[in-house]
Amino acid sequence: MASMDEVEIAVQEAKRLLSEHGYDCQVEAEELRLWFEADTIYDMDFGLDKVIARPLIVVHELVEIDNVKKMGLTLTKDVIVNNAQKVDDAHLKATEVELEIAASLGDLKHIRDRLDDIRMWMEDTSVTPGDRRRYREMWERLSKNLENMNQA
Repeated sequence: MASMDEVEIAVQEAKRLLSEHGYDCQVEAEELRLWFEADTIYDMDFGLDKVIARPLIVVHELVEIDNVKKMGLTLTKDVIVNNAQKVDDAHLKATEVELEIAASLGDLKHIRDRLDDIRMWMEDTSVTPGDRRRYREMWERLSKNLENMNQA
């Protein structure tokens, strides 16, 4: 299990990336830890240890938490299960920010790796039709951009 020092370092690095890309994030390491302790309806095949090893995923989680907080929600054990739609909306925004930063860093591997996740989210019937449409548009745009970069 990751120490709070390791979580703190990962959060500070992600906040630096966010700040460099114009996103002011007011999420602390303790809040990230609380987020990963919350109950979820989703199949979690990764935990905080794996997340903090990937700076762009930490970026994603911080933006998601930041948006949840801006919606007036409190980080409790049941925040995700009791507010699935709001959390889904925050997740979509977090994905957009994460991938925008990945593109600006030229991290094509990260973008390619996330395409499968985006496909899964755009086909997930628990996601609203509007959010599924936005994921589909994101997937199509990213796929086309990657194809164009590969041809260049």
